[in-house]
Amino acid sequence: MEDITPLNLEDAPKLFGLRYDQLIALLAGLIVSTQLYSWLNPIMLGTQDIRLHISLIVGAFGPIYCLFTLNHSSGYWETVLNFYVQSQVYIPGPDPNPVRFLVDEDLNDFSE
Repeated sequence: MEDITPLNLEDAPKLFGLRYDQLIALLAGLIVSTQLYSWLNPIMLGTQDIRLHISLIVGAFGPIYCLFTLNHSSGYWETVLNFYVQSQVYIPGPDPNPVRFLVDEDLNDFSE
């Protein structure tokens, strides 16, 4: 029997559930952060070495890229960020949907 499954060319090829650019971003972040930690001399801030913190921040760029490019385009993320950044004014007033509460519902009486 011949396979008649249509080939969807709009889907990006995936490996481990990630597109290739996302997988490369994860691997690059991991490699760069570990190499950066080994190449840097200890950076003392007070009594603490902050090489680990710098490496973790650099290594987080890969997963952050994957989250931002997961299922949406950049226009979607711009809309999300604008929602949280723009000023919003809420004006109190009557409930725009007064039927959301079930006030006329007949409830059964249960006895023990």
